[in-house]
Amino acid sequence: MAKPRRGAVMQQAPKVKQPRPPVPWKSVFKHSAALLLVVLLVAGGVYLREADTLPVKHVTVDGSLLHTDRNELVKAVMPYVRGSFLNVDVASIQKAGETLPWVEQIQVRRVWPDTLHLIVAEHEAVARWNDDGLVNRHGKVFKPSKDTMPDGLIQLNGPDGMSEMMSRRLVDVQQKVNVLGLRVISMSMDKRRAWQVDFKDGLHLKLGRTDDEQRLDRFVTVYLGGLGTFKELIKEIDMRYTNGLAVVWKSGQQPDFNGTV
Repeated sequence: MAKPRRGAVMQQAPKVKQPRPPVPWKSVFKHSAALLLVVLLVAGGVYLREADTLPVKHVTVDGSLLHTDRNELVKAVMPYVRGSFLNVDVASIQKAGETLPWVEQIQVRRVWPDTLHLIVAEHEAVARWNDDGLVNRHGKVFKPSKDTMPDGLIQLNGPDGMSEMMSRRLVDVQQKVNVLGLRVISMSMDKRRAWQVDFKDGLHLKLGRTDDEQRLDRFVTVYLGGLGTFKELIKEIDMRYTNGLAVVWKSGQQPDFNGTV
């Protein structure tokens, strides 16, 4: 076999030019369109949240309002109706509206394109609280002006923070004395947690601060057992005894009665 001569140049095979792959225009257009859509959505969101783009122009009020003036409510919330329709501070509006004494709760709804609709629930007063307050159906104290307080409510007197517990106790007491035909008009608990109850017919009941539930049950039993026969003559019944009670008769009306417990 012949050997290549010294100094000879080796010839390389010619390069074959590879064809370029086709551009996936469909995929490019698809991704470009998706990117453009995202950009438009972001830009649109920013634009719509500008205060001048969709300002709130109207505030309407709905609800059964017996003690709250609609105009006063709108006036209270207007300082917080700022920003656009989409980013208005709903929590601040609710808080501002609920500072009005009779307003218990406010729901704020957006009505496209420029209205806030306030749905208002007022407190439902079930009793008076001390000298200057009312108690709602949840046992919460609120303090409206006295000229708006309804007449004929039961009076509750007690330490601060005890309104919820006293409201529950009021329900229990009234349910137990219903069988006696008595109606509670006032109930008090002092700082020592001693209970007293006043009824519509003028009867005053002392239960004390210990075993008050058992004492109330004993009062019902004794009253049904014959003491109730003299209800028109009784001023006060004191149940603060272990195995008995004391009766204070109205002046000059003590009957000939020897009761047993």
